[in-house]
Amino acid sequence: MKNRLFVAILIISVLTCATVCAALAQSPSMLGVKEGDNFTYSFEVIWRSADPNDIPPQMFSDLNKTVSIHVNVTSIGATIAYVNVTKTMRDGTHESMPGFVEVLSGRGVEAQVLIIAANLTAGEKAYPESDGPPASVESFTIDETVTRTYLGSAKTVNHYSERVVNATTGNYVDRNAYYEKETGILLEMTIEHYYADVDETDSEHWKIVQFNSATAPPDETDNGNGGDSTIDWSSWLVPTAIVAIIIVVAVLLVVIVIRRRRNTPEEEHPQASSETPA
Repeated sequence: MKNRLFVAILIISVLTCATVCAALAQSPSMLGVKEGDNFTYSFEVIWRSADPNDIPPQMFSDLNKTVSIHVNVTSIGATIAYVNVTKTMRDGTHESMPGFVEVLSGRGVEAQVLIIAANLTAGEKAYPESDGPPASVESFTIDETVTRTYLGSAKTVNHYSERVVNATTGNYVDRNAYYEKETGILLEMTIEHYYADVDETDSEHWKIVQFNSATAPPDETDNGNGGDSTIDWSSWLVPTAIVAIIIVVAVLLVVIVIRRRRNTPEEEHPQASSETPA
């Protein structure tokens, strides 16, 4: 009976391991970008004030030094993309930095909002597991899927727009973005802030100007994972599941062996004879 129990547990454990591993191995990637993809955006900032004597804040003067932003995908996991981001400045110099974005949680550096999950549809959320700032970019809902022309060809794009108003101050932020459905990369985005107390408006506009061109500007920094120490947990799911199942099986085997030893009756030792030989 005990041998049958042992065999049954072993078979169930093996089947469970095979099922879990197969499911994890076959789970589709949520990323539409792939290693080696690269794309470049034109970048423009605008600041306006009702007071002609106002001067732009230093932050926008600094932003205005950037004319284009190039993104190179250096490596990927099931839900994470590591990138290098290179900014071309008005004086012709370049600034490069590593970054990453995880498309479920919205965690990232430099690449947040530039890449979302692929093949989303109207009503679905980008970054659905986001905890919000400061650790993650806020999640948002796709409004519609439409056709727009970018880089000279018609593309199926996911559109998101939103106005968030502060009811107390009257300040608001408008966000309007288009993402290629197939890859999840940003094609165009405008973010505008309005400050009612000083009657000032600032905005930034991104628009894609090249995708996977052989003449794209090279990255000055490329360490294969965007330079970030964050682990791509998706790549560890299968081995972690296998190790966990092996541990469970080992524990069950130990328990069975211990119980068998405890339940095995001790061998009877012959009793010494009390008779005195004649």
